[in-house]
Formats: sequence, C-alpha cells, structure tokens
Amino acid sequence: MKSTIIKNIILLSLLLLSLLLCKSCDSFTDVGLPKNQITRDLVFKDDQLAKSAMAGVYRSLEESGFLSGSSSGAQVILGAYVDELQSYAPATSDVSVFYQLSHMAGSSKISSLWTSTYSQIYNINAVIEGVENSENLSSEVRSRLKGEGLFLRSILHLYLVQTFGSIPYVNSTNYEVNQSISKSSIAQVYVQCKADLDAALSLLPETLAIGNRIYPTKMAAYTILARIAYYEKNWDAAIQYSNAVIGNAQYNMESDLNKVFLKDSSGSIWQLLPFSSIYNTYQGNVFILNTTPPTNVALRQDFINDFEPGDGRRTAWVGQKSDSQNKTYYYPYKYKQYSTSTSSLEYSVILRVEELYLIRAEAYIHKGQYDLAIADLNKIRNRAGLASLTATTDQNILLNALVKERRSELFTEFGHRFYDLKQHDLLDVVMPTRKAGWKPNFRLLPLPEKELLLNPNLNPQNEGY
Repeated sequence: MKSTIIKNIILLSLLLLSLLLCKSCDSFTDVGLPKNQITRDLVFKDDQLAKSAMAGVYRSLEESGFLSGSSSGAQVILGAYVDELQSYAPATSDVSVFYQLSHMAGSSKISSLWTSTYSQIYNINAVIEGVENSENLSSEVRSRLKGEGLFLRSILHLYLVQTFGSIPYVNSTNYEVNQSISKSSIAQVYVQCKADLDAALSLLPETLAIGNRIYPTKMAAYTILARIAYYEKNWDAAIQYSNAVIGNAQYNMESDLNKVFLKDSSGSIWQLLPFSSIYNTYQGNVFILNTTPPTNVALRQDFINDFEPGDGRRTAWVGQKSDSQNKTYYYPYKYKQYSTSTSSLEYSVILRVEELYLIRAEAYIHKGQYDLAIADLNKIRNRAGLASLTATTDQNILLNALVKERRSELFTEFGHRFYDLKQHDLLDVVMPTRKAGWKPNFRLLPLPEKELLLNPNLNPQNEGY
C-alpha cells in the first residue's frame, strides 16, 4: 500500500533531519534540548547536506500536519468538521471525531495536529539558524534556504492561529524559551507572519518554471500576504498583493478544469513534490473511491446539491460511484491519479492563482468597486462554464456570490471552507442547519490538554472547552 511504502521510505529522507537537528518526540515545549552542536555545524558546512535537511522538512509537510494531503491533513479533518465531507470511518477515528463534533482538548488528533506542526516549525528554525551561522555555505544556498524557512514558518503559524486562535509564535530552537513560551494574540501572530514573509521576499526567487514550482517563491509569499490581508480585512493590501501575482504573465488560470491540478498547471503557485518520481498525491489515494460504501470519507449530498446547474466543476472535480443497491456516493476528483504512474503527473497544489482572483474580488466589493469585483468573479465562473453575473451595486448579493464561488472553487483544499465561514461570520448561521450539535465555540479548536499541563503560560483554554 502506498501509505505503508511512504512510511518506510520517509524514515530515510527524515533521518538526516531528525538526527542532526534533534527533532522533538512529544511536544513542542520539549524541543530545543541541548544538542550536539558539532554535528549541526557539519551539516551546514556543506550545500548538499543543508539542502537535504530542508528536504526532510518538505517530506514532513507532505506526511503530516495541516498541509498534508493524507487523511491526517486539514483538507480531510476540517472538511469533515464543517459541511464538505461525511465520515464513513469508525466512530473512534480522527475524522469521525471531527465529523461528529466530539473533539475535546484531550483528543489525540488535536494533540497530534499541534505537536506535528510545532515540530515542523522547530526543524525549520533549526535550518534557519544553521544557515545563518554557517560561513561555508554558498550565498545562493544560504539565501534560498533561509527564504524558504521564513516562508514555511509563516504559513504554518498562519494555519495554527486560524485554527486555534492565540498561539505561541516560535522563532528559535532555544529550549529555555520554548518550554515556557506564552501565547501571542491573533493580531500579533499576523504581524510576525508578515515580518517573516517580508524578510523572505528579499531572498526567494521571483518565480519557478511551470512543472517545477515545488519551492516557495516571491509569488508564494505574495499569496500568503494577500491571504493575511483577507483575514485582516485590509482590502488595499489584499488588492496590492493579489495584483503582484495575477499581473505576472507566468501565472494564468488553466482554461481546462481537468488541467488545474496537474503538476504543470500554469495556475499553480506552490506545490509539494511526491516522494518518488512514480507517485502522485496523497489526495488521489485518500479521496478516490474504488469500492463502495466508502471506508473513509465522501462528499456530503448537500454540498453536491449546492452546485449551480451547468457548473463544470461538478463534472470535472466530482467523481461518483454507486453500490449494488444503486446508492451513489460522490468524492473529490480534483486529483485523478489514485497511486502510481510511469512518472508523476500530479503534485499536491498548496497555492494557486484562482484564490487570488477571489481575494481581490472580495476586496473590490468592500471598496465599492463593484464592476471590478464582478469581472474577477466572472473569470472564475466563466472558466467553470457558468454565465456571467449581471451588474449590480448590491453588496450583499455580491458577497453571497463570492462565498458561493469560494465554496465551489476551493472545496477540500486545506480547510478553506472552515476558515471562510469563520471569516464571513457564517459558521453559526450555516453549521446549525447542517449539524445539530454545532456550538458557537467550535469556531476554534481547543488547545491540547497536555500542552496546557506542560506549559501553564499557554492558558487560558479556548472558551467552551
């Protein structure tokens, strides 16, 4: 099985990282215990070893945490948490716990999501510190790895803050600091995220060739800056950063919906590379139904019903399979490859240009530039085969259209639906109609119980838990 092979091979690709950078075993508050500094110095005296250490970070991102395409990633657990996915897994499984809204501060998935992400951040900080303190690396490798590290540190903290609320922003491997670190407010985390991205911009390449966008670039940094501006409702900045990417001639929406998630899609901004040249994505392996009934997840019927008639995304990005009783199940089919191919055809798309059209459209709506907003929305709609929106100056109509387009365009992509409902104050409007047990405090996940016990400075617990 693909996942078993990956788990074996990942040990090799992470060995250098875990041994030389002293990865934590249990909690981010434990990382940074005194290390063998001589060993770390040896790693960062050689360009190839330093790049291998960062390669271990990328393998970790694909394997676990928010950006993983596996069943442990945000796309599955947060899709099941809201109104995208229905769980068919055992009741005690992580995805069913989120689907049933039975998550608690002591839930294993809450803890693993938190600790795996902070362990990734620790390893990123170790790379940043290693290249900063090295006098032997080439200037090209030093700049590239530091820029990538700053970008990755920012995006991971952004996912943490959007999911858990106030969190620590960890920017060193100093165990004396990390073991008693306090939370930063949401606003403070945004400031730190932006500072890291601003610093990364001077170090990252402008762009990468189509089919090779497997490392962060300036365009990826602009995309996350635009997303933060969207969350902050800083509409001028949202337009500025969106324009920086949309205006780059190398980034264009694919006219064919079936090409959007191929590795050489022109709309991809940042992708994660599969661990082997014959493998594709976790998403294809997790979502595509080869048998019925499903054993993990499938798309909810009310999600399917929400597509407009004639929406090409319903045809191109949704698969279906019927059982012997003619009951039909629907599944995300953005990624078409279930497992291996002669060579990789699909990479996991983390960032794509379509999101920026939607961010910019919302910014235009709030600034009263309705014609420009409609033009951006129509680019998304027309590509999907839908008729153009008619001209209007009714802000509510346009915002409703915007939310609907985000739902149809970005479904099962790393938690967008959960974050969008929260952003538009719709969680407590939509979710009680979809799940009877929904509570207002579910807009945030609880902080892991064991982390609060290890570090009292992380208190108080999020309200309602």
